[in-house]
Amino acid sequence: MDMKEILKICRLTEEEMHEYLQITKDIDHKEDHSRAYRTMMNQTRREILKFIGINVRTFDQIKKKFQSDDQLIKYHLSMLVQLHYVFNSESNWKATPRGIGFLYNAVMGD
Repeated sequence: MDMKEILKICRLTEEEMHEYLQITKDIDHKEDHSRAYRTMMNQTRREILKFIGINVRTFDQIKKKFQSDDQLIKYHLSMLVQLHYVFNSESNWKATPRGIGFLYNAVMGD
């Protein structure tokens, strides 16, 4: 999936997209790739990202789906936030263009 297609299905608002672009503009791609690989080796994180997908999910929806305690879900979400794969907006979780790109373009052996 190319970037134009990803941007069409991304659910970030214009303001959220602006914030996302500001945060990600100076990423060291070599370091980022290594961090992403280590972080996304965790199947739960991959499954959470898949569940969010191109939808907007609440914390309660994520918690119910994964039947885990708050702290563990928050931890996994924080790891996805650090990669800039998800964005928390007013208690609603959305995948960023990077997160959507990962979902559609990465092969992780699931």
